[in-house]
Amino acid sequence: MSYSKILIIFLVAFFVLGIVAIKKRIAPVGFVCVQGQNCANAVATTAPTSNALRSGEEIYVNACAICHSIGLAGAPKFADASTWGARPDKGIAALTMSVEYGLNGMPPKGMCMDCSEDELSSAVQHMLDSL
Repeated sequence: MSYSKILIIFLVAFFVLGIVAIKKRIAPVGFVCVQGQNCANAVATTAPTSNALRSGEEIYVNACAICHSIGLAGAPKFADASTWGARPDKGIAALTMSVEYGLNGMPPKGMCMDCSEDELSSAVQHMLDSL
């Protein structure tokens, strides 16, 4: 067999293997099965939903303590009235609004993106109760 035939076989094999690899990389990761269609391989799964509100302490520990335990980026420290200044005088509604929409270095919802307004309010109340 001549070198040109070996080279052609090698190039064709390389090309075919390349096409197969590309098809694997761009293959869809999943599919959508619309109700009423026959989707034999579809598995019905639902994410667990919980309507129970988390406590203010739980929200604080899981999201707020990251900054408020050490005063990161000017955050008032937990249980340290001197760092809070006049903030408690604003009231729970104004403080909750600051948490919900963000303020200065604090991002919106303060690192708890799945928190409801009531949960944010209870976390603020938990921090105020520590003063």
